[in-house]
Amino acid sequence: MPGNVVVLFDNPDGRSLVQDACKQAGISFAEFQELVQAEIEQTGKQRKKGLWDDFDDILDRIQDDD
Repeated sequence: MPGNVVVLFDNPDGRSLVQDACKQAGISFAEFQELVQAEIEQTGKQRKKGLWDDFDDILDRIQDDD
């Protein structure tokens, strides 16, 4: 993920905060980052074509890992 797109990921305190929230929610930080990246790639588009498909693919992989 490019630097400075999500400031919380670049800041050690923010990163730790997000990692703790992910742990409490039962998802890995890497998977959360992947979901955020899918959304970031759609930034500026009027229609976020394919976003739900990307989310489905990522979430399916998370379920398969469980």
